[in-house]
Amino acid sequence: MRMRRGFTIDGQKFSYIPVENLDLNKLKLSSEKFRFNYLKIACAFDIETTSYYSAKYDKDLATMYIWQLSLDSDTIIGRTWSEFIRLIEMLNDYASAREGVILCLIQNLSFEFQFIKSLFAWNKNKEGYPDIFAKDDRTILYAKYKNIEFRDTLALTGMGLARFKKNYGLSVDKLVGDLDYSLYRHSKTNVTNRELAYCINDVQILSDFFYKYLLPEYIRPGKKIPLTSTGIVRNDIKESFLELPKEERKKLQNRIRNSQPSEAVYKLWRNFLFRGGLVHASTIACNYLWEDSFGSYDLKSAHPGQMLAKKFPWKYNRRDVKKWEEILKAARTGDYGFFGVFKFYNIRCSGYHSLESKNKIIEASPDAVYENGRLVFASYIKVCLLELDFFNYEDLYEWESFKVTVLYQAKLEILPDYVRKIICKYFVLKETLPKDTPEYNGSKRRLNGIFGMFATGLPEHEVVFNMETNEMEMSSQAKSYAELTQYLIMLPQWAIQTAAYTRRDIVKSIKACGFDSLYYDTDSNKIMNYEAHKQWFDEFNKERRELNATVNTFEYDKKYFEKIGGFELEYIGTRFKVLGAKRYLVEHDGKTQVTVAGMVKGSLEAYCTKNNLDIWEMFDDNLKLPAGDSWKKTTVYYDKAFEDKLTDYTGQTETINEGSCVAIIDIPFTMSLEEEFINRIEALKSERERMIHKGVF
Repeated sequence: MRMRRGFTIDGQKFSYIPVENLDLNKLKLSSEKFRFNYLKIACAFDIETTSYYSAKYDKDLATMYIWQLSLDSDTIIGRTWSEFIRLIEMLNDYASAREGVILCLIQNLSFEFQFIKSLFAWNKNKEGYPDIFAKDDRTILYAKYKNIEFRDTLALTGMGLARFKKNYGLSVDKLVGDLDYSLYRHSKTNVTNRELAYCINDVQILSDFFYKYLLPEYIRPGKKIPLTSTGIVRNDIKESFLELPKEERKKLQNRIRNSQPSEAVYKLWRNFLFRGGLVHASTIACNYLWEDSFGSYDLKSAHPGQMLAKKFPWKYNRRDVKKWEEILKAARTGDYGFFGVFKFYNIRCSGYHSLESKNKIIEASPDAVYENGRLVFASYIKVCLLELDFFNYEDLYEWESFKVTVLYQAKLEILPDYVRKIICKYFVLKETLPKDTPEYNGSKRRLNGIFGMFATGLPEHEVVFNMETNEMEMSSQAKSYAELTQYLIMLPQWAIQTAAYTRRDIVKSIKACGFDSLYYDTDSNKIMNYEAHKQWFDEFNKERRELNATVNTFEYDKKYFEKIGGFELEYIGTRFKVLGAKRYLVEHDGKTQVTVAGMVKGSLEAYCTKNNLDIWEMFDDNLKLPAGDSWKKTTVYYDKAFEDKLTDYTGQTETINEGSCVAIIDIPFTMSLEEEFINRIEALKSERERMIHKGVF
């Protein structure tokens, strides 16, 4: 009997091994071992499931109807969990006999784990818990069973399988549109060759990824596979740090340890000082179709540019609030920074741009008015601000009075060389490599990932798996704050300051452009009458180039860094409609671009095409897409074992058994605006018309 079966779809050949035909000895798997005893075997696992409503349990449930596991270029196909368990035991015996470990890659391990978590007696770690690492109770990064290590690739790469070929230079691409998930299937349902091709490619992509990326990049001496995409950059920074002489490393480590905030201050920062990017729309511009040309300006590599050229705080020291004027004056020089707790009285927007996020206000009076989550007016607020935030307040708010109740000051210095060298390295690669090559895409991801790594918070708790309840729970052995911060080589204040510098640049552009500033998103600003503001942007860029000229770029030519952190005219738009933060349509170069938070990309365009609707008319404050058409889904978890009967789309009924499951359910998309925000838009309508008539816009 032939072990493999083959077929051809659209001229492409596919082959697989039914699990009952498998003879592991005939596959000639490698016995070569690497660091951590990983065997040179590309193994990946994936399942396909059917979600359905169970009348018996009155719940949305799901069942696996086919699984696929790749071993190098071969793909084994099975239909039941008992077959899968037998295969895993076979692979474990193979690895154990060679004192090795088989790394089994899974794209979104969290999903598969919900089905397989009750199938195995997982290895125990040194604390006695199952050797399973989770970010939270539903986000699993790895799970170890005997000599098999299941490892998540979604967290590692930060992208879906459809992007792997382009970003990693793979030979295998994801097939799309070949599985209709609305059809009920079970383990006895016939699977077509076209559907099998879809299943085979999903694991062969990961086998290719193993050989072309993981193996050469991380499965070698001195390397360790990161758990997440930010971990990749963290490893780069750590390697750069370890290149320093031992005494210098020790000195820096002590300085960083002494500059860490207290646990109470860290929590204050995390909750009320770290604001991230400024994402908002001028309310006077909302719910109106702008058909005059506008310019979309973008800061070039904004966050990396700040980290490379600007100064940052190390240790903050408590200061007497009576020295406020002196400390503010020092901050205006750019050599010192501060953070403090402020109380503002009768504070209001000085124009049509609101700044402060509602969830960053510690206390607010009951009469506080917000628009799309940003403060417009309050008779009283209590906030925690950096010096840069205070300068932004000066630009966009006015107030009757304020008090400083807590005040800390720090001297500002450029970041250490071991950080800035990595920024230079990946920025130059991004600037010099051909676009859309794997090398270019990799350097761009790493460059952009540096801020994400800076901004990663300390774990609040450790999550462990309880095999008796079949659920994740909080560990009773959580590390203390001192333990978590003992060996860090970066400071949380660096992430806070980086984001604040970028916000400051955007606020400067808002202040300069005034009413013409329509919408701003982290590192960009969309501006009407953009030509009238060209001089301001030219002056900003001139100052930035002068700053960049002073930067130490190590072995890299300074010419590559002339424009980093400056504004670039990304495109000239011809139509624009915005309904708040992350809710807008833009037309440029003859194409309409949709950006709506929570909406699946492409769904609005497809719905309008299907129903012959004008997308610009459809886009309003009552936008709704029905379930199915929205392409939006939610997950429903069930952590108990169950037995049920399921009738598939051909009419065949089968008994199904699962130890636990997660159902994927279609849900509608609704874009609803808060009534307070709608009222604010309406209140400004006549003012907008007056300004348009005057030619302000």
